[in-house]
Amino acid sequence: MSKARFRLLFSALVLMAPAAARSEPAVLGLARAYLGPESTLEGLKTVRFIGTLDRVDQAPGSPVIHNELDMVFEKPLRQHMVLKGPKVTITTGLDGYNGWDLLQDSTNPARQRLKWLDVQDLRTLRANTWENLYYYKTPEGGSVEDKGPETVDGVDCERVDFDHGAGVVYQRYFDRDTGRLVQTILGEETFKESGEQHFYGIRFPKTIVSTVKGPKGVFTATATFTQVILNENLPDSLFAVPSTPPGK
Repeated sequence: MSKARFRLLFSALVLMAPAAARSEPAVLGLARAYLGPESTLEGLKTVRFIGTLDRVDQAPGSPVIHNELDMVFEKPLRQHMVLKGPKVTITTGLDGYNGWDLLQDSTNPARQRLKWLDVQDLRTLRANTWENLYYYKTPEGGSVEDKGPETVDGVDCERVDFDHGAGVVYQRYFDRDTGRLVQTILGEETFKESGEQHFYGIRFPKTIVSTVKGPKGVFTATATFTQVILNENLPDSLFAVPSTPPGK
């Protein structure tokens, strides 16, 4: 599984007119209202997801690989994710335009390697961070386009594309009656949410399942959230680049 796919589980620029000068699709107001009060969504500064990520590779008979997940987002564009598996722990950080991955041996953390993100991975991570903090708002420097009605899993939906530029486009399908997010497509990957839980008056999914069809089968990853924490006071050091020298 690529590092980019880990980032894409939750729930990354073209020039455009200012968002205020453009009318957004009506379904987006309904979608935000479905999640929670507008004032509460606007007041969010940080969001932390704690849980697990279980993945199954494409090859038939592949075992489930269990990972512990701890992901934090902070406005305007910061992210810190720790994904701890049985063999490797991956820590991903974003602070504005600085992005990096720290790979460590899960049984011996002193064995580690730091890598800077390339340009496309950085764009994708910035988009992912925006999408997890701004709740269907027009991407900074990007655009939102209403693609019209479509049916997904028997539900009458409105497709809305959130274009972050450089080929990073979130295709989201919302229930036209309730505003519930039914499906998201990003590139070749499809995401579907299930279950719900409420934290601080906001509705969050219990699980997000990601699927990608490959030549050897279907790759799946299931994120399960046990806790969501909002508006923590986080130190700047959490998002700082580790002191480990970058790998070649």
